[in-house]
Amino acid sequence: MSFIQRLSAPQMVQSLALLAALAGVVTWSSLLLTRAESQTPAAAPQLLAARVDNPALQWFSNHPAEVAIKVSGVMAGSRGAVAILSLNDGPPRSFLAGERLTQGVRLVAVEADGVVIERGDERSRLSISKLADSPFLPVLTRQP
Repeated sequence: MSFIQRLSAPQMVQSLALLAALAGVVTWSSLLLTRAESQTPAAAPQLLAARVDNPALQWFSNHPAEVAIKVSGVMAGSRGAVAILSLNDGPPRSFLAGERLTQGVRLVAVEADGVVIERGDERSRLSISKLADSPFLPVLTRQP
């Protein structure tokens, strides 16, 4: 009993705070230093390949991105030939030869009737989509 009577109120609070801090360190050390078992099931390779369209996965990938390219037109500009392309059904944008379209996809050349695209090591040529022939229109001016 003499030991308890010698502790003052501030010393008792300090001792309890020290014990609480020590208990916290022990608890968190045991939680953080134990090896956790993985609860995620092993994914099949087909499922991993199907998730390539995720932009976050493409940031860290060395593979060319999957992109749908539609050629709307080509024209001559002040800095050279310009291709008007729509990427993934987006709005048409202008690109110069040598410009990067997306991860691993580059516009190699702009030609008179199409463009050359490079995806990784593979090159492909996309031609310009042509408009349908217009129907015959009669002359609408008066003839004397």
